[in-house]
Amino acid sequence: MGLGATTVKHVLLLLNFVFSVLGLALIAFGIFFLISAAENAVSIGENVAGGLIIALGVVILIIAIFGCLAAIHEAPVRLLIYVGAVVLLILAQLMFLGMSSHGTKDGISGSINEGFDRLWEAERNQTGALGYYESWLQCCGVNSSEDYWVIHHGIPSSCCPENKCLDTPSRVFKTGCKAAFVKYLDDKLLVFKIVCWLLVIGEAVGAVFGWLLYSSVKNQSRRNNAVWM
Repeated sequence: MGLGATTVKHVLLLLNFVFSVLGLALIAFGIFFLISAAENAVSIGENVAGGLIIALGVVILIIAIFGCLAAIHEAPVRLLIYVGAVVLLILAQLMFLGMSSHGTKDGISGSINEGFDRLWEAERNQTGALGYYESWLQCCGVNSSEDYWVIHHGIPSSCCPENKCLDTPSRVFKTGCKAAFVKYLDDKLLVFKIVCWLLVIGEAVGAVFGWLLYSSVKNQSRRNNAVWM
């Protein structure tokens, strides 16, 4: 195998090592999401995001290890499978990035909407269901404080700083809890989005180098067969 093919092999090994590290970082970040959700008593959307991030990290780690083994053994079939898996992974990550940015009915935004709908239904039956989120996120109601007027409930003290409204409307938090929670989740997902975009770019390069190594191994095999003939 020529120097060019050897260089391709080494670059591919280096890329997959980096992918393995980033895959582990995503798993750790997803676990942080789940721990944060447990500590803050938040189960709306955050658990969904944490689980998906961990799953993505595991898949990236498996594919990276498989790619390293395929490159080391210079196995054409394994290299071809690796390239196909990386292309599918890139598509999955782009879909996940779109879901985390805009949300879908079955994705993160759908989970948040459904979660707050359940909380508001509980608030209608028993005052205080939203109290934790209002105090923590400094928000009021699901969409705004007007939600309480719709159901003929007074503004709870959790909608005000230090739980003291003092009969002053200006002290009531203006932001709805759903919007406040989405902003909180978006801020946490920003790091994930940056890492994910870097992975997409790196994986595209890895797929190209995987294909180049595959082509080189196949060409070398044909030349060897031609010599024996």
